[in-house]
Amino acid sequence: MVASAEAFPRRIASWSDLTKLVEHFSYYNGHDWLFRGVTSVEHGLVPKIGRPKTRKLKKVQGTTERKPVPYRLEDERAILSMFRQQARAHLQSVPQSNLEWLAIAQHFGLPTRLLDWTDSLLVAAWFAVEEAGAKEVDSAIWVTRGVRTVSLDEPGDPLSYPDPAVYRPPHISPRIAAQGSVLMICPNPTQEVAPPFSAKIVIERKVEFTLKKRLNACGINRRHLFPDLAGLTEHLAWIYKNDWLMGYRLRPGSDVALADDTNDQAVE
Repeated sequence: MVASAEAFPRRIASWSDLTKLVEHFSYYNGHDWLFRGVTSVEHGLVPKIGRPKTRKLKKVQGTTERKPVPYRLEDERAILSMFRQQARAHLQSVPQSNLEWLAIAQHFGLPTRLLDWTDSLLVAAWFAVEEAGAKEVDSAIWVTRGVRTVSLDEPGDPLSYPDPAVYRPPHISPRIAAQGSVLMICPNPTQEVAPPFSAKIVIERKVEFTLKKRLNACGINRRHLFPDLAGLTEHLAWIYKNDWLMGYRLRPGSDVALADDTNDQAVE
């Protein structure tokens, strides 16, 4: 075992490497570890509302140049106000705090200053390798700890917090519970959030499909992380794509292979 909680490997090149990280973080389980899987090693810790590509390109007056519409705090407040006004008809219960409203907006895809994290290393690994075989870059898992946790009914305006904070939302949907969802509030949405500790573990592209297949064997897959019909059908489409249908074929005497003993290769 390594000498300290923060002295863990920063690269995954095999399933064995991932399991060693599981051992490490379970050994040092007295820490409030959080994990964030990203499909590209180039992705930093900037929330969606502050990323340049979130907004359209617009022509600069008097030139032929086009630049993204910039982030503005007043625009963030405006879109959240519109969400609160118009979302009530679609909610089974009315959110009880500003933070809960923000969490629901994030959950359903509105650009916010929240970053999705999880308290499960394996869930983060799945999100990192989700696009295995469909891209040309390595993926990564971000790790952090020691970020202040706010209460469910934290008073005040979450858009005015001066420092990073984590919010553990109520289980308003099965997805939040299944994913061990934890949300980080980023005080400066256009800048990389700077928690007290952060590290990036690179996942080599060549091993991503193997990890996704092994995680599926452990019950970490889209069907379980997105427990609804959309998650189920997307998972089954992946199973069909890779010809992993044993146990459900009704014609065992057909000319299909009786078992999948092939190498771990993604179907492009």
